[in-house]
Amino acid sequence: MTTSNPDSLPTPTDPTGPCPWCGRVSNFSASQHAALEWQGSSIGPLPSLHLSSLKCSGCNRGTVVVHNNRGEGQMWWPVPGSGILDPQVNAGVASAYDEGMKCLSMDANRAAAVMFRSALHLFVKDKGSPKAQGERHLKTALKSMKDDGDLHRSLWDWADHLNQLGNEGAHPEDYDDVTPEEATGLGKFVRHLIRHEYEMPAQLLRDQGLLED
Repeated sequence: MTTSNPDSLPTPTDPTGPCPWCGRVSNFSASQHAALEWQGSSIGPLPSLHLSSLKCSGCNRGTVVVHNNRGEGQMWWPVPGSGILDPQVNAGVASAYDEGMKCLSMDANRAAAVMFRSALHLFVKDKGSPKAQGERHLKTALKSMKDDGDLHRSLWDWADHLNQLGNEGAHPEDYDDVTPEEATGLGKFVRHLIRHEYEMPAQLLRDQGLLED
């Protein structure tokens, strides 16, 4: 019997988890299922894969999941976290985050960590003071933003820990491999930072009639 994990992406055997569209943890209902047929390969037999469509009970949008015979997800569309960011999010930060999420969906954990760290760099360039922007290293730049009051202390504590993971991805000769848990944690942090620093202020302005969609 499969144990339900609300932190993992939804699959036919565990139809709970974060929705790639709305980002909320939700329950999903299966609407369609099909086996994927592959052409012959010169390198031997190809894995048996299936395609299922799952519908989020929150936003009612469908997510396509490619999975194996055991229902273990291999790929999701839309890419989790991609394309659902507020338009007020800095374009560079959004692009790096989206690319990191694409890497994460393909189990390219080191590449995901590098892209999430790039998103942090771009965030510093967008929101940091001249002093923070002038720092050579990301860790000291984020600390400078914390000291200036430009980064909430709770976010700094998390960033200080997760910054190391980006280094692991960028310099594999000096660091251990990035685990799926570490890459996922880094992605969650960048998503929280985007929500806290870009999306929440934008929504407050909209609620006051000071910003149009």
